[in-house]
Amino acid sequence: MASAILAADYITALGLGRFTPIQVLKLAYISHGYTLAITGRPLFPDRIEAWEHGPVIPNIYHAVVIHGLAPVPRLYACGTPVGGERMEKRRDEIGEVLGPNKRAIVEKTVKTYGDYAGFQLSYITHMEGTPWRCAFRPGKGYEEIKDEDLKKYYKGQMGRGAGRSS
Repeated sequence: MASAILAADYITALGLGRFTPIQVLKLAYISHGYTLAITGRPLFPDRIEAWEHGPVIPNIYHAVVIHGLAPVPRLYACGTPVGGERMEKRRDEIGEVLGPNKRAIVEKTVKTYGDYAGFQLSYITHMEGTPWRCAFRPGKGYEEIKDEDLKKYYKGQMGRGAGRSS
C-alpha cells in the first residue's frame, strides 16, 4: 500500500505546481475518504488526526509545511521539481504504485476539488457532521479520525450526490 507521502506527491504532480500545502493536505484527506467509501480499503495507512484547524495527516503536514502559503514546488519523496518530463515520469510511476482504482479516485478528487482554494477546502472539511467535527475535542490533543468514520461519511456524501460537499 502506498504511503500518504506518495499520495501527496501524486496530488502535487497532478496540480502542476499550483497546489499549496493546505490544498495537498485536504485533497489527500478527501481522496482517502472517497477511497474508503468506494473500495472499502484505505488509500494509505498513515494516521489522520483532528487538529484545531482541521483534519491533518501528520506525515504530509511535516513534509509540506515548509512551503507556507506558496505552491509546493517539488515531489517530497524524491525531490523531483514540479513540471517537465522527469516529473511526468515520476507521476506515472507513483500512479502505478497506487494502482488503477485508487489512482482514478485521486484523479477524480483533484478534478472535482482542485480548483478550490485552501480556505474553501478547510471549510468543507470542517462542516457539521464531518469526521473532523465529530473527532475534534478542544484541549484534548490530536484525536485520531478513524477510517470507519471517514468511510461512512464519504459513502453518505456519494449517496446524496454531493460531489462537492465533504
